[in-house]
Amino acid sequence: MTRLVATLAALLLAAVIPSLSVSPAAAASFDCAKARTKVETLICKDPQLSRQDEDLAKAYGEALKLWDGKIAAYVRISQRGWMGARALETPGMSGGGILCEDDETALSCLRTIHADRIAVLRNPGFRLSGIYTRGQDFLSVKATPTGLELAYQLADANTSQGFTDDGAKVKVVPGQTIVAFPLAGTGPDACRLDASFSVDEVTVTQKGPCGGAKLGGWWKRDQTRDPEAELF
Repeated sequence: MTRLVATLAALLLAAVIPSLSVSPAAAASFDCAKARTKVETLICKDPQLSRQDEDLAKAYGEALKLWDGKIAAYVRISQRGWMGARALETPGMSGGGILCEDDETALSCLRTIHADRIAVLRNPGFRLSGIYTRGQDFLSVKATPTGLELAYQLADANTSQGFTDDGAKVKVVPGQTIVAFPLAGTGPDACRLDASFSVDEVTVTQKGPCGGAKLGGWWKRDQTRDPEAELF
């Protein structure tokens, strides 16, 4: 009887151990048997990163439903750009927009950027982010893990650029559609933009001279462009 019990226990343990060993792969958002890149391999091997990948897939799915799915094209472009930046870059090479290097820091870096991306997609301000255009001028509203950043690029060379202070992310709460953006600058360059967002446009009220820039009025969302891809 004792031998039978021991045999059954051994068989049960043998069945459990393989299932534990593949749990990280089961948690990933893709089939680990088809992992092709080093990033995908690391995701499948590391339990924390695998869980983050699964959480990221859920956050992305939630983001596709924002504004009743009416900005899904923008969400897809934004995610595609981030996925490209998630590749690992050869150490010492820079300038390609890649977020992590292919060295001993790769795993910790991937964990960090996954956590940040999940926070961005779940940021209440993400649904307001995007590129908004007015002729050849454009506003860039970028979601970060902790708030929103705004920058503008105008065709007028005399008043071409402006942006929010890097150290002052603008906080947004769920359901908020009116946001005040204080831009960097003092005196004649002082500027605040009060922005009222809807699904496909933003109406801006300008407060202050803004260095001579004329930013008030209506701007249309361009779902074919990603704020992260715009270079100032």
